[in-house]
Amino acid sequence: MNSDNEAGRKHRSSSLVAASALVFVCVLYIAWVGAWVLEQSLESHVVWMNSSGGRSVYWLMMKLLLWVLPAIAVIRLSGQRLWDVMGLERTRSIIIWGGGVGLILGAITIVTKTLGHHPLFSSSLGWPLFSGVLVAPIVEEITFRGAILGALDKRFHFGVANTITGLLFLGVHFPGWFFQGRLLTNLKSPLGGALSIFLLGLVFGYVAHRSKSVAASTVTHVLNNFFNA
Repeated sequence: MNSDNEAGRKHRSSSLVAASALVFVCVLYIAWVGAWVLEQSLESHVVWMNSSGGRSVYWLMMKLLLWVLPAIAVIRLSGQRLWDVMGLERTRSIIIWGGGVGLILGAITIVTKTLGHHPLFSSSLGWPLFSGVLVAPIVEEITFRGAILGALDKRFHFGVANTITGLLFLGVHFPGWFFQGRLLTNLKSPLGGALSIFLLGLVFGYVAHRSKSVAASTVTHVLNNFFNA
């Protein structure tokens, strides 16, 4: 009887954590649309928002407030700490899984660019590159692989949890694509755009799962973005 009660409590707890993570994503979607609307309004009235540095600072603050802080709260609700989820002490796993998979993705990107006669690196040094290669992967991995996948994995089989997380990860890109006028193009693209984001989300989730370290999936994410810059 006690074991049944304990199992019931664990089930209810995991369901609560998973539900909280899904509510967080819904709120994040709405808040992220609001952040894009606010950004466009500020660009018309605030001078410093017209510089790449100003926009990067704005988006960094939005990601900290709307993504990272709520994600840490979800992680705490699941009974863990951010340090535990990141798994920074798992150096070997970070190097093998994070670095290894990241370099494989990088090699695929280089081959694809070479065959398509595209420049290997087309981005110039600056805030946008720093944000895209370093800030975005850290924020997105803490949020989606640390908080959301970590919460869903307590309630569902990993394959189901990772697929749901991958779809949610794809969905959070829609507001940015819409306001940048690239939504339909990315949705229609057979190999790039939406499909690649979803598949990459699955890869990042698998790396985090196998390495037991979100730091590993962050390394993979950083390398992927670097080679795609």
